[in-house]
Amino acid sequence: MKKHLTFLVLLSELYCYSQAEASNWYFARYAGLKFLEDGTVVTLLDSQMTTYEGSSSISDFNGNLLFYTDGKSVWDKNHVIMPNADYDNGTGLLGDPSSTQSGIIIPKKGNPNIYYVFTVDEPHDENAETYPDPFPGPYQDGNTIPSEDDGLNNGLNYSVVDLSITGANGSAGDVISRNNHLITYNPESDEARFKCSEKISAVKDASDNGYWIVTQFTNRFYAFHIDENGVNETPVISSLNPSIPTTGYRRNAIGYMKISPNGKKIAVAHSQRATQAGTTTRDGAVYLYDFNNATGVVSNPIALVNEGNPYGIEFSPQSKKLYVTFESIYNTKQFDLESNGTINSYEINASGKALQLAPNGKIYIAQLGSDSLGVINDPDETDFACNPGQGPNLGEGRFSAFGLPPFITSFLEISIEISNACLGEESQIEMNIYGNIDSIMWDFGDGSPTTTQLNPTHTYTTPGNYTIAATITRGIEEHTYSREIVITEIPVANPVDDLYACDPENNGTESFDLSQNTADILGSQSPDDFEVLYFDSLNSAENNSNPLPEAYESTQQSQIIYARVHSKFNADCYDITTFSLHATETPIIQTHDENYLCIENSTPLTINAGTNSSQFTYLWSTGETTSSINVNEMGTYEVEVTNSSGCSKTRTVTVYNSQIPTIQNIEINDLIENNTVTVYVSSQTGVNTTYYYSLDLPNGPFQESNFFENVQPGLHTVYVTDAGNCGITKKEISILSIPKFFTPNGDGVHDTWDIVGMNIKFYSKSSIYIFDRYGKLLTSVDPKGAGWDGTYNGYPLPSTDYWYLIKLDDGRVIKGHFSMIR
Repeated sequence: MKKHLTFLVLLSELYCYSQAEASNWYFARYAGLKFLEDGTVVTLLDSQMTTYEGSSSISDFNGNLLFYTDGKSVWDKNHVIMPNADYDNGTGLLGDPSSTQSGIIIPKKGNPNIYYVFTVDEPHDENAETYPDPFPGPYQDGNTIPSEDDGLNNGLNYSVVDLSITGANGSAGDVISRNNHLITYNPESDEARFKCSEKISAVKDASDNGYWIVTQFTNRFYAFHIDENGVNETPVISSLNPSIPTTGYRRNAIGYMKISPNGKKIAVAHSQRATQAGTTTRDGAVYLYDFNNATGVVSNPIALVNEGNPYGIEFSPQSKKLYVTFESIYNTKQFDLESNGTINSYEINASGKALQLAPNGKIYIAQLGSDSLGVINDPDETDFACNPGQGPNLGEGRFSAFGLPPFITSFLEISIEISNACLGEESQIEMNIYGNIDSIMWDFGDGSPTTTQLNPTHTYTTPGNYTIAATITRGIEEHTYSREIVITEIPVANPVDDLYACDPENNGTESFDLSQNTADILGSQSPDDFEVLYFDSLNSAENNSNPLPEAYESTQQSQIIYARVHSKFNADCYDITTFSLHATETPIIQTHDENYLCIENSTPLTINAGTNSSQFTYLWSTGETTSSINVNEMGTYEVEVTNSSGCSKTRTVTVYNSQIPTIQNIEINDLIENNTVTVYVSSQTGVNTTYYYSLDLPNGPFQESNFFENVQPGLHTVYVTDAGNCGITKKEISILSIPKFFTPNGDGVHDTWDIVGMNIKFYSKSSIYIFDRYGKLLTSVDPKGAGWDGTYNGYPLPSTDYWYLIKLDDGRVIKGHFSMIR
């Protein structure tokens, strides 16, 4: 959030300040600084962190501390370690306090409570030796495992901090997702043993809708985009010189990387380019690149330094100058990026380690072992005019080391901001700068009079390119800042007709091609100069946020769409028109049907469109236009049913031939516990149709299976019909059952022993013989008669078991026994 220039009458001073997310610095040995809105610096004595190199901190837009980290642990605004980011208790992050840039903090767009902590590990050569297993230690320098390191090279990772929750120990916020790994190496190569260098930087993207996190390893840049949806873990990769060999790690990994505040340049310091681990060489390099903060692509490498051991690197607030420090005896170098043709360099009488641009527009220099920092007071000035000197004291017992906390560099840009750069309308102009000034003079670049207003407005009368300049006075110093602007004509969003689409499902959801209206909305305005975007609310259209895709799926039967026309060169100049989307209902019909034509019947079959409403029109594939038609051949028939809105639905009717079935055979499996019946049928003329079967129920229900089980003994009728209901074929069957006992006591129940299912029609020629236990034939039973009454020669026989022999007329012979109970 940019804060406007404020006029303090009593002090007769002007104060200008930008975003304050970089107001609080925590670094080195318990060191801390706070940058106030008036440009002064206050020493902080409350840090709980000690780190040799890397650290990072973040504040809110009012300059209040939120949290800070050394890449392994995270301390909240009250200097309490967040329990899910506590290295000493086993929940640490995977950065390293001995990594050049061990971490950087990025806010999540649209959620003030969520922050991403990106960490970069120290890629140790001894860890690489035992990859993929952790190095067991101790290291050559005597450090142990795991108090100083976990024995692994962990590469680039990110963790998520949620400030809306309270940690288990009462911390203000806690880590909710820890150490999500990002691939910045070729997993199939030797790079996997190291995974990254010690470099990371961040900047706003071109649309101000998110950020780029960029790291560099060997000869590649990896740019990850972060927006309101989170971290896109698929990077934009740019391969460029130089190629830094991993064989010289870890010292080859050392050195800062920074993106310029205006987001257009990247500078990288490579401490050395050795080819053997553990050696120190003086063959480092500094390279300058172009950066496209719209696409994440890095390009155009320029070598600025090819010797020494460059370490710290930083751009001036207006991205005009680049500063480099060296681990060796060199003084700090300044590179003038505004030089025409060649980039001139100057040696600045200052030395140190890390360089970091501050909110007050000054660059501070880490001085190893010192209780204060160095400073470059006017970093946009050339050579000695940049005014190097001694910076703030860090307080008793607090010392500077190698590093200073990095920030999203866009937070620290000094710039001129303009709102509403539209022809004929008031443009609001302000200065984005930190600290107190004495006066300001504005030149609007169109020949109009200058003004000393703090936040002037100006109306341009002719479209075109203009240079706005602001001359600021601080004491005896005078600085001029300028910016190129484009004043654009306000376009016209011409009214257009509504769009209609048929809704086949009648659910209010339908796809529309919004671009159908683009040409009419633009009218005579060139699509090379203007674009049309579509939105679902006036607020979104006015703020140019969340545009709809041109292939848009509406979930409402009727919806208003807001079309915004703006200049491709200046989106602030726009006009809005509206139109509606209408999802029109289609005829409600069954889209598929099947019918059967009986070949025995010469009468045509009537098929219909599923409706006969006079509000619809009908067109059959036969050319007929009635709601129903008569057909006398099998085939596929289609009818298109159309309503008054021109929306149609097609119904497909498939007509099959069918025929009364012929029963070929019935397979009966009886005289068992589970009697079954299987029916076999065919078509007389070979018609391929479906048949349905019923047992004892002439009107059904019919089943598609020809198999019946658990059929009770006795007489049954099998019924078979076809899919076209052309007719029913039937046949009687008998299921036999042999009783296991009978009771000839005259009570009318089981008084005789007889075979169930035998009668004059079924099994009438079968022979049935009954024997006593000794095999004596007692009688033969007539299959057509009433059965055996339990007597022999007119005398009743005693209760006991008797044996039978049955010879069925289908050839089966069955033996067994039964009981007579009196």
